[in-house]
Amino acid sequence: MPRITGTTGNPPLPIIKDFSDIPVQGQAITPTCDPTLLSQPGAANLANTRLNQLGCAISHGVATTPQTATTFLFVAGIKGGLFAYQLTNASNFSPPVVGGEAGKIVSSFGYYADIPLGQKLTNAAVSPDGMFAIATSDKRQSFVYACFNPLGDPGDPSQPVPTNFQIPPANQVKCMQVGNNGLAADLTTAFGPDNQPYFGGQRTVDTFNFTPGGLAATAWPFCIILNSGFTNLLDAFNAHSANHCGTAVPNSGFLAAGVAQPQAIITHGSYMYASSINAPIGTTGNTVVQFKVTVDPASGFSQYRIRGYLTGAPLITGLGVADDLGSLMVYTDPSGIGAPGQEVITKLPLCEDF
Repeated sequence: MPRITGTTGNPPLPIIKDFSDIPVQGQAITPTCDPTLLSQPGAANLANTRLNQLGCAISHGVATTPQTATTFLFVAGIKGGLFAYQLTNASNFSPPVVGGEAGKIVSSFGYYADIPLGQKLTNAAVSPDGMFAIATSDKRQSFVYACFNPLGDPGDPSQPVPTNFQIPPANQVKCMQVGNNGLAADLTTAFGPDNQPYFGGQRTVDTFNFTPGGLAATAWPFCIILNSGFTNLLDAFNAHSANHCGTAVPNSGFLAAGVAQPQAIITHGSYMYASSINAPIGTTGNTVVQFKVTVDPASGFSQYRIRGYLTGAPLITGLGVADDLGSLMVYTDPSGIGAPGQEVITKLPLCEDF
């Protein structure tokens, strides 16, 4: 995490003195806007999604694409806390210059001050619909903190976009502990395509319920208001009615795939990718497993289709997708001990066909 010395209101932003406060793992979201999908007064458009509603609220109805919309990167630093960085196209600030800034650059950031200081946060994730941001720690602390509407409430997608929408200051967003991840150490946290949080570490991948989703009182996100005395999420978060989700348990799909102690889990479209220290019989090294995640329309439960994607890799330290290259990028450390300057990137074809 870069040097940060400013403040963002009351309470003050923690001062990070050097580059030693580096986020372990984060997740980004890019709310785009297709105005043709928006609902109109008295005419709901069922094709509109909460993410599109959010994107159009942010752009005030102006059409945007993944290339032109602002991206929000959620990260957590052990000395600071949970942050969201706004990544805006460099061309928005000045005409392109040869050798100058290109692509998306940090234009501002926000600090979610409603999470208490000193929690040693290292991992952050944001749900695909933008409704929740969560933060966890790999320092043998199993709490799960969640922030509600971290980019603001765009309203019901069946209704027109609020005309006066503004992204709220991050220090005004309500956050609280919602449960525990059930891990000895949480190495990676991510939201899946099913809007469910996944916690990977020592030694399993955990979710709220063995098969997440559905309408059970223990299912995410209904568990947040279980026994809270409130009937909606906003009131529960405003009152900081905490810890109603209990402890996450090993996930059915990741158990079936044999994923153990993942260093990285990512989501791309309807797919998830996870590293694992387990290798199939007759092979050595680490593996990457691919999941197609869907939601059963009748029950609301998450469903998984699984296949192996890579075997025999050194220690896998990260995963990513390069859409422009059509590639899955696998970051590995052949030294196996995190030695400086030893990381190698393996580029694999991106096959999302099942």
